[in-house]
Amino acid sequence: MKVMTSRWSKSLVAVVSTTTLLAGCGDNNSGSSTEKKQAPITLRIELFDRNNTPAGAPPITNNFMTKYIQENFGDPNNIKVQFETVPRTQEVEKLNVLMAAGQAPDLVYTYDTPTVQKYVKDGGLTDLGPLVEKYGQNLKKVLGSDVLSYGVFEGKQYAIPARRMLLPQSTTLIRQDWLEEVGLPVPKTTEEFYNTLKAFKEKKPGKSGDKVIPYSNIDPFHMKPIQYSFWEWDKISDSDLFAMPEWLLPGNKEGHRFLNKLYNEGLIDRDFPLTMNKDFQKFQKDLISGVAGAGTANTNEPVYQGYLAEISKADPKAKLIPIDPFTTPKGKHPKALYSPNGMYMFVPSTSKNAEAVVKYLDWMAQPKNIIALQNGTEGKTYEMKDGIPQTLDNEEAKQTLYNYPDYNIILNGKFVSTTDENLNIAANASDPKYKDFTISSIKLGSTDGVIKPNVNTPIQSEIKYAATLKAKNDEIFVKVITAKPADFDKVYDAEVNDYMKIGGQEVMDEKRKAFEANKK
Repeated sequence: MKVMTSRWSKSLVAVVSTTTLLAGCGDNNSGSSTEKKQAPITLRIELFDRNNTPAGAPPITNNFMTKYIQENFGDPNNIKVQFETVPRTQEVEKLNVLMAAGQAPDLVYTYDTPTVQKYVKDGGLTDLGPLVEKYGQNLKKVLGSDVLSYGVFEGKQYAIPARRMLLPQSTTLIRQDWLEEVGLPVPKTTEEFYNTLKAFKEKKPGKSGDKVIPYSNIDPFHMKPIQYSFWEWDKISDSDLFAMPEWLLPGNKEGHRFLNKLYNEGLIDRDFPLTMNKDFQKFQKDLISGVAGAGTANTNEPVYQGYLAEISKADPKAKLIPIDPFTTPKGKHPKALYSPNGMYMFVPSTSKNAEAVVKYLDWMAQPKNIIALQNGTEGKTYEMKDGIPQTLDNEEAKQTLYNYPDYNIILNGKFVSTTDENLNIAANASDPKYKDFTISSIKLGSTDGVIKPNVNTPIQSEIKYAATLKAKNDEIFVKVITAKPADFDKVYDAEVNDYMKIGGQEVMDEKRKAFEANKK
């Protein structure tokens, strides 16, 4: 078990102590054999369907990435690689159905820790530890022991976590051309941000008109920079941060009161209850159509999802820039950071192909395959410059690389080196047109970042109530923000009280005990 308690991190990327990627990474799993050829096995692999395939691009199950994987891993190892799609917006629900029916692919994954813990408790996962030791030397070099430790439950390697190259979760963005039009500077405090939103609503800059949305992309995940800026950090211990529902943390209520104020003054997207966690393209559409003035998005998302270019195409005068306005009374800009692990990859106990899965992930960790799966074909979709792949600005690159992380699943973010993190930052700014935007987005998204403590112990009550509490969390978020100001305290207190009654109290108590036990 492990507790991570670092706070106020200035780090831009995950720093994992490993050996040099380019040293000693041979193709020892090439699969060449003089034995008689047997019928190929079929390796079934989950693939997120994000419903964002560019017009004219091939299907996500039959494109450059899948062909490269088949030709360079599948064929040499006598394996037919079969990708099976799961809607990204319903991935946990669909996975639960497949696991319960014994029909899940050989390699599946999720970002949801309680889901993995549930499968561990139910005996539904394969211990991959011995296979990683035997076949996973490249994988171990790239991921490192720290990241791999996040996949250890009850002393066994039931999951292989992806490695996050960039830890910031989100960065706030604003239309600089709108600021110039309304005569305001870049907001540097929460109050200045509020005044900016009011100016956007009143003056309707750009092409927004009566459809203006001063602040878009409203959901629990992307509101954490605002939320954290209201927390009373001096009153919050590491145990509180790990165990308490955020609804109970000192200052959280005032953060949501501020969001309630924005809503009731018409400064945030009034349709957010209808689209939250359902339409992940809504914010992009708002920006491209010119009706949104600001929003908080996944760090560097406008670049890697390609909509920064679409904004400029729709309006050459538009200029979107990263900002960091939400401020505590002490001048800090706290915001959530990811832990060094990304999604959990695992093999259901019903699968007979665990060995092939580990070989596949180890093959994926070889340098040439990382380069190909993250960047495509040299000269067609990228070119090498100073040892860093730089994406070319052409249609082939746009139709090939828009979802590259879904094929290079062992890494979240572009990867070049295990020893030089500055190279990895540069790699994630590989599009020269948006290099300044990317570096600024990463820097601001990292400033005063907070990584919550981690105890790698299954919390049985959290497993039991995960779905119920997640739904209740979203319900509270909507109700407290949309409440009439005079009713805010009553609604907040009643809803949080309900949350605690339906499992929140039980989860908090168990997490407190786990934290203290691990601390001892």
